[in-house]
Amino acid sequence: MDHLQKFLILLLVAGIPAAAPPFTASAPRLCFTAGAMTYQVAPGLSAADLRVKIVAPLANPDLRIQLITDVQSADFAVVDDFGTGDENACASAGAIKRVRVVSDAQPSDITIAISSEPSAGDLKLYVHSARFGHRDAAALFAAVKHDEDKALLNAGEIAESW
Repeated sequence: MDHLQKFLILLLVAGIPAAAPPFTASAPRLCFTAGAMTYQVAPGLSAADLRVKIVAPLANPDLRIQLITDVQSADFAVVDDFGTGDENACASAGAIKRVRVVSDAQPSDITIAISSEPSAGDLKLYVHSARFGHRDAAALFAAVKHDEDKALLNAGEIAESW
């Protein structure tokens, strides 16, 4: 019986490092695909295709986003399962646009304000995710909306030239 107890303790001790996360674990890859474009939140990258700055709600942002708790009234929803991360979350046949949330001191392509309080002109965001926080989801939403508005503007200019 003494050998069995020692063996079980050895198995337990040997299994602890296997169950622990690796010390060199990188940040999870956060991606969202809209149409032919895949957007990746890239907090650790020095270069990004679109830089999003989050400002105070009283500032004059390009986009106001209200965080809501009712998915049915959302303009944009980020919902995923609470299982393990999908290793192929950023796999895409199309282009990948890297989006990064930047600090106040850094230049940005778009500024957003995030609040739980409603105000005029807000777009509504619902987030229920194991991987995306409100800031990352709002940055993705801003990137998708930015590209959508840009495409509509370009389509309008093309139509006017006819």
